[in-house]
Amino acid sequence: MRLLLIEDDLKLGIVQKELLELAGFEVVWATDGRQALEDFLLAKDNTFDVIILDWMLPEISGLEVCKILRSPKYNYQGGIIFVTAKDSLDDCLQGLEAGADDYLVKPFANKELVARIKALGRRKVRPYVDSIYQKNTVSIDNNLLKVTLGSKSLQLTKREFELFSLLFINQGHIIPRSAILEKVWTNNLDISESSLDSYIYLLRKKLSFFGDTMIIKSVKNVGYILEINNHD
Repeated sequence: MRLLLIEDDLKLGIVQKELLELAGFEVVWATDGRQALEDFLLAKDNTFDVIILDWMLPEISGLEVCKILRSPKYNYQGGIIFVTAKDSLDDCLQGLEAGADDYLVKPFANKELVARIKALGRRKVRPYVDSIYQKNTVSIDNNLLKVTLGSKSLQLTKREFELFSLLFINQGHIIPRSAILEKVWTNNLDISESSLDSYIYLLRKKLSFFGDTMIIKSVKNVGYILEINNHD
């Protein structure tokens, strides 16, 4: 796997790069946001499987870099992991809304970072039986990570799409929280339930794009259920 490490702390960057290379990854290291975007463009077709992104960066902040990479101009479809000392729920939500797939608070064990990188890499190459799955008036595109209703299409991040797909395919049925964590966070079973709640919150906000057609309801002490209201 090929990684882009974006870290402005020189000592930490050197250590992280060496440890990741020892774990078997090919690593390109950028020390500021502008350089990171230049390295990304230089990569061209030999793109990065996962980007490890610090929040506080010179030139362009990690948050802005994340938004730019997910924009139509760059259209980066690989994994993005924020590594940051910012540990509040609001910070986490900001990172996820910007397009990150995962959020790791400093300090952390290198083996945890490696495990999360591998998990994102496996999701990237996971084959799908069909690209498009349709049920009633809604369809999902597994390749483009899009949800479509009529003439409206909604782009999701990888994690959001996997979460929505699980609820969509099982719409009308309650999915226990434990099952969601097991299916969506396959290789990171120590993920907190508060992180799941954050993703549900973000997904609900995005689904409001379709009005009240798709509603994710909470079932107290059990899990979540997706209900689709078909309007004439």
